Amino acid sequence: MTPKRCGHRAADLKRRRPRREPYDRVLIVCEGEKTEPNYIRELCAHYRLSTANIEVTQGEGNDPVSVVRTAKRLQKIEMRQGERYDRVYCVFDRDEHTNYADACGQAQRAKFCTARSNPAFEYWLLLHFEYTRAPYQRTGDRTAAQ
Repeated sequence: MTPKRCGHRAADLKRRRPRREPYDRVLIVCEGEKTEPNYIRELCAHYRLSTANIEVTQGEGNDPVSVVRTAKRLQKIEMRQGERYDRVYCVFDRDEHTNYADACGQAQRAKFCTARSNPAFEYWLLLHFEYTRAPYQRTGDRTAAQ
């Protein structure tokens, strides 16, 4: 007795190669707790980017060096699991951080990209909605960002 054939050849049943390049895996570590992560998530939604490949998180601390430290730690965790991020971004403000230059150097040595705002991300965000040339600087005990 001959087995029935269903009309497919073995070559037809082989798995096909992907037709397009897979998306890069991106890690974005922000200094801010709400403003920066929410802005980046909204950008992803607006441009219909695959959020499955983009992780947005907050640094552990409130200064630029802690952002870079968090990015390094998360990158190591991924590598231990056999994965890796194709790009890592560190997002932090200039503000009045004394370790700003150190954070920039650490990020550069780790081959991370930086998105730095001066004086603060909120000022840059404000410029989306209002044209201004007003200086934002320390006044009394308030920083330029405040």
